[in-house]
Parts: sequence; structure tokens; C-alpha cells
Amino acid sequence: MTANTASTDKILESIESELDILSRQNISFEQAIEILKKRKQDKEQKTIPLSIFKNEKLSALEAIVKYLRENLNLGYKEISVLLGRNYNPIRITYKNSLRKLPKKFAESSSEKIPLEIFRNSKLSVLESISVYMKDSLKLNYHQIAILLNRDDRTIWTVCQRAIKKRKGK
Repeated sequence: MTANTASTDKILESIESELDILSRQNISFEQAIEILKKRKQDKEQKTIPLSIFKNEKLSALEAIVKYLRENLNLGYKEISVLLGRNYNPIRITYKNSLRKLPKKFAESSSEKIPLEIFRNSKLSVLESISVYMKDSLKLNYHQIAILLNRDDRTIWTVCQRAIKKRKGK
């Protein structure tokens, strides 16, 4: 038996073991494949679901970093590059999110937003999300507030501040 064959056998044994675990949780092989395809697509497209903001405990940045770290298995460096932020604050943000919300986000099929909207470092995370939802998704302040679990007035203020920043005032 060659080293390559032994390695393949170990991988297949591992897959069989994981499939047994999934079947005990009433997840079929087909469902598992669909979940894996969806996760791969999310990784490639670099999007995040809006549903991660539907919590009372995490800030917008904490929710994003937690999702990217736990659900998409990205490293701190990759997250910092994607969000246009420094490495150390990303690491600290993740640690803080774990204290506030230890469990992983459930997989969701909600509306997705692209990570590229966070590249403008002049805007805060909440400003970037709110402006994207207002301009691209054509949502009103109330709809944005509901999706982000924030007060309507907060969203209005955040959007107005972002508009001023973009105009350079």
C-alpha cells in the first residue's frame, strides 16, 4: 500500500465517521452536500447573512468577525484584509464576541451582503451596512432598523453621518 492510498483511506474513514454523526442528527447525505456547497459559495463570494445582526448582545463588527471566524473558518489576518481593518483589533473583537455570545451563528438563508462594502475605512461598520441597505437594497430606515435590531432614529443618524462623510464634510 502506497502512502497516497493510506492517506486516502484515512480521509474516507473520517468522512464515513462524519456521515454517521450527521445521520444520527437526521441530516441526509444530500442535505450535507447542499450545506457544504452553500458554505463554499459563501466563502467564494465573501458575503455575510443579515440575520447575524439579529441579536441583542453583539455590535455589528463583533457579529461580522464572529461569523467570518466561526462559520466561514477564516483567520484573523484574512478577516482584517477583507474588512480593511487592523489585525489586532479583529482578534480582540472576536474574543469579546465570544464572551458575549459563546454559541456559533446558525446557518441562515437570509439576504446576504457583500464584504466589499466595508473597504471604505472612513465609514464605520454600521454606517457601511446601513448605507448599503438604503442605496442598494432600497430599504427605508424602519426596515433597516428592524433587520439590524436597532432603533429607527439610530439608523437615520448613522445614514446621515455616512452621507456627510462621503461628501467630505
